[in-house]
Amino acid sequence: MLYLKYAYAANEHISWMEKFLQKGTEITAPVPMAPPGTTGLGGFEVPLSKGSTLRSDASALNVGVLHLVPNLEVFPLLADPKMYEPNTIDLSDHSELEYWFKILSDHLPDLVDKAVASEGGTDDAKRRGDAFARAFSAHLARLMEEPAAYGKLGLAKLLEMREECLREFHFVDAYISIKQRENEASLAVLPDLLMELDSLDEETRLLTLIEGVLAANIFDWGSRACVDLYHKGTIIEIYRMSRNKMHRPWRVDDFDAFRERMLGTGDKKLPPHRRALLFVDNSGADIVLGMLPLARELIRRGTEVVLVANSLPALNDVTAMELPDIVAEAAKHCDILRRAAESGGLIVDAMTNTSDSSKENSSSVPLMVVENGCGGPCIDLRQIILEGMGRALHTNLNAQFKCDALKYIVTALMLF
Repeated sequence: MLYLKYAYAANEHISWMEKFLQKGTEITAPVPMAPPGTTGLGGFEVPLSKGSTLRSDASALNVGVLHLVPNLEVFPLLADPKMYEPNTIDLSDHSELEYWFKILSDHLPDLVDKAVASEGGTDDAKRRGDAFARAFSAHLARLMEEPAAYGKLGLAKLLEMREECLREFHFVDAYISIKQRENEASLAVLPDLLMELDSLDEETRLLTLIEGVLAANIFDWGSRACVDLYHKGTIIEIYRMSRNKMHRPWRVDDFDAFRERMLGTGDKKLPPHRRALLFVDNSGADIVLGMLPLARELIRRGTEVVLVANSLPALNDVTAMELPDIVAEAAKHCDILRRAAESGGLIVDAMTNTSDSSKENSSSVPLMVVENGCGGPCIDLRQIILEGMGRALHTNLNAQFKCDALKYIVTALMLF
């Protein structure tokens, strides 16, 4: 892999990866802290809301996110909506049920620690944390005896029940402090990563982007194996190990077909996709160093990009409310992302005249953000990109679509 060097001190040069490693030493497991206030968008102003399709509570919503009222309409690009079953794992199998209940039970103490830390570690937070643990354990015990107690049981519903239970005890975002730290560390090195990518030829850049998405997706606090890795080393050490091991061939490897569709073969060039929906997963390196560079590559090829994220917090998943701030910060260092974000209404350059801005935006395809209506790590459902175990393995692994679809999945087992 080629690393571009940049001046760091008078006679010292380090790569973006080494810089990331330095930043990562500051990221440790939960430190009690109160939820921070709004930090703003730096050099950008937020645009005014437009249209009449917002929810009635639009005054409390984050500008730049398309807040649509969730409904139960079938996703129109499913190949066979009547046969669609999002859950990959059959929880009617008692052994599978026992396995997942053990996973959730074993993960509970760590989740409680982070939930309490997210609320400042106060006595009240500890009391609510204990109450949450008892309540969720009681739900699991009942479901173990009567799996259909709350209706048809699927893994997506089981994981979303855990998040709902957290919210019931007023834990709004258990991983907020970890997400903020990982976002900060990742955004600090994003400009150097983009410089490296821009130095590569087209084919090498495409492969490097995909390897980057896979490597960054290891940052999943919902995986027991990943949590164990975090306890054994720093998060950045894990990323470096993941990056070093993401070389082809992969267990399921369709990169050649993807490369042919994107770059063509010989003199045969296919037109770019009109729009790509990227169902994003985790905060930190996953969204900043994985999915945003991929989105940028699609944009520079003339494809509109829609980042589809959770409506509510779940584990360390990035939410639709958080994405505009992340994109705005990234856009400070990348003209491609800046123009696309302005075109999509995510940001407005405070230093640019409105009429001049509209002229410039007309030459850029937009980058947009929408909610998926979910409050859990799985999803019940142009080019579609599903990223992460929850969206592309635990659910939708077998889903077929009428359009091109990419499914990015990395499991901790791939790292050993």
